[in-house]
Amino acid sequence: MTSVETSGKSVDEAIERALEELEEARENVAVEVIEEGPPAKVRVTLHETYARRSRQVVAELLTRMGILGQVYIRKVEDPVMIDVTGDNLGLLIGWRGETLRAFQTVVNLILNEGRTDRRRVVVDVEHYRNRREETVREMALRMAERVRRTGDRVLMDPMQAYERRIVHITLEKEPGVRTESHGEEPNRRVAILPEGAAALRRGSPRAAMPAPPPARVAGEGYGDRGGYGDRPRYGDRPRFGDRPRFGEPRPGGPADGSERPPEG
Repeated sequence: MTSVETSGKSVDEAIERALEELEEARENVAVEVIEEGPPAKVRVTLHETYARRSRQVVAELLTRMGILGQVYIRKVEDPVMIDVTGDNLGLLIGWRGETLRAFQTVVNLILNEGRTDRRRVVVDVEHYRNRREETVREMALRMAERVRRTGDRVLMDPMQAYERRIVHITLEKEPGVRTESHGEEPNRRVAILPEGAAALRRGSPRAAMPAPPPARVAGEGYGDRGGYGDRPRYGDRPRFGDRPRFGEPRPGGPADGSERPPEG
């Protein structure tokens, strides 16, 4: 049974009776008011079959994983949006949504098995995607301001495809910056680069560095001081005045040093 007609004293009361009969939540049905009453009469129809199938797959996987949560259909059109609410669902989200991304991949593989008209299902947990999208937007704007201020490019952390798309869309009309994607999955990331005046600043030529001194060969001179090869060796040091070298006879003394000066 996918559709029922019920009546009540008010439209709300008629809808509540229909939901009880279908055993469904308000988010999972479409309501058509036939008569506003009193008595009011409504026709309540379950959402499109593919969306309901998606909800069932998500609920069954959560049960097999031992995770308690309520599963709702947020959007019927492609891509179908499935919401999961409950307590202690951080385990299903994982670090930066990696576990949630893997869970969503499994859901899509199950739903599209054997189908020629493949469709996409997006699974969200406690509106994590909304919060993450807002965080990515704020981060992109902050990094863009940094690029405009410094003139240097900024390379953001690796992101999922939908997060990179948020960065591109957010900065598409921001003045002075442009975005590019670099790398391969799962390490593909967004680069924010300067554009226009900021790009000229970044590309301005730097002052030329002084050329290094030419290599010197051992024995060649070092300025006015002379090189090591030009320095006199120890035994060739010049004498100062008439001071004799060690072992030479003193002036006026015996050549062989046999006589000593008289003792005073």
